[in-house]
Amino acid sequence: MCQQAKDPGRRSLGESGRAFDELRVEEEMITQERNLCHLVNLGVLILLLTSMGCQSSPQAVTGTVPGWVESIPKDGTYFYAMGISGPTPRISDAWDQAIRRARAELGKVIVSHVRSNGTIISSPGGEYVREIVRILSDAELNYTEVIERWADRSGIYGPPEHFYVLVRMEKRTAESVLKRIK
Repeated sequence: MCQQAKDPGRRSLGESGRAFDELRVEEEMITQERNLCHLVNLGVLILLLTSMGCQSSPQAVTGTVPGWVESIPKDGTYFYAMGISGPTPRISDAWDQAIRRARAELGKVIVSHVRSNGTIISSPGGEYVREIVRILSDAELNYTEVIERWADRSGIYGPPEHFYVLVRMEKRTAESVLKRIK
């Protein structure tokens, strides 16, 4: 990249002081040129390392809003719920938070469904309801399934950098879990 400057060599002892000054100036110029060459090489190296070491974040959403964000699905087989997370320092944390919120919301949907069918699920202090929501939203039990994810990076639906997750649980599984709790 940079060419090395030629060494001026040594001059004879009989040369005047002027020749000595020229030699010193020429050596300083060679040193400066070498330093500049090292600086340019260092800059190129930093640029290469920076471009290689950066991870690209997911692309901004340019398409349309998924239908499930505007209207959560309903069918006879599954309960559905959506969880939302705002921006976090790490994208994986935003997804995890949206999943936790969706599972907690799913527990509330199931409790609401049970109540609407006339089943009494109250207890002193509401402990039973909290227990149902806790168990149904427990990630370790794997009762729920994440079926859709959507990142609204540009804010086409709501605030930018929000993450949406749709989860579902089989109604039979929910009923089975509820029977074990009673």
